[in-house]
Amino acid sequence: MNKNIKALTKACGNLNILFENYHETNNLVSVHVGANDYVFVNWTTPLNSQSIMQLCQDKDYFYSYYRDVINMPKTSAFLNPYSDEKYKQYLHEKTVYEIINAIESHHSYPMIIKKNRGSWGANVFKVKDRRQLEKGLLDIFNMNSFLFDYICLAQDYIDIEKEYRAIFLSGELQFCYYKIIDGAIYTDNLSPLHWEGSKAKLVSDLDEKKFLSEFCAPLFDKLMIPFCGLDIARDHLGRLWLIEANSSPGFEYIIEGEGEEIAVRLYENILRTL
Repeated sequence: MNKNIKALTKACGNLNILFENYHETNNLVSVHVGANDYVFVNWTTPLNSQSIMQLCQDKDYFYSYYRDVINMPKTSAFLNPYSDEKYKQYLHEKTVYEIINAIESHHSYPMIIKKNRGSWGANVFKVKDRRQLEKGLLDIFNMNSFLFDYICLAQDYIDIEKEYRAIFLSGELQFCYYKIIDGAIYTDNLSPLHWEGSKAKLVSDLDEKKFLSEFCAPLFDKLMIPFCGLDIARDHLGRLWLIEANSSPGFEYIIEGEGEEIAVRLYENILRTL
């Protein structure tokens, strides 16, 4: 049983809600609320529609949809030039070198190169020159790799002072935490919580939470995402940047750092909305 589902079952117990597990892993749970059953699978909840989940998973689509209402790093998308013939209508650059030239015309070094769909910091690179850019593209477009993606993103590099994960339910901030890497060991993964010795710490300052909540509000005004985790960066000038969204956030790191009660309370709030 993963830590999300464990918190869910404890929330059910606290609210006297019946639930049933349908798999030997204990990560497929049906909860009975009123006359209805709702299924929670691994990290996903029944709150988000399939289209909302797809929007969050596809970073290019998400950026295209929300960039006019919230501050995000400038991002460009490029299709694998060796894609199947049926995708040629979407192809603008015919070779990797044409992609490199296009990227260099829109972004400056250093920059971020990453796969369009992915998590856990996989195939995300900070590149400092043309050689590293080419290697990053070839790694992402490597069809023999399980990390393959047919779309690569180039993104302006943000000099991050502090990085947050903010959890929202129906557009309301439930809690947020920042990622501590002081003394942590870099593990060839740009995602801070994947560094050895990194920690997650709850944000307790009310002004800081208000600042983060107000920054994210225009996103929910444009299109409500019923449940999500938003990755937010603050740069050295104090500006906030939305990096990406996760429609099925995991709570392993914050539970390890702060205990499971924060996740249990969140699931109690989720259950009350059903």
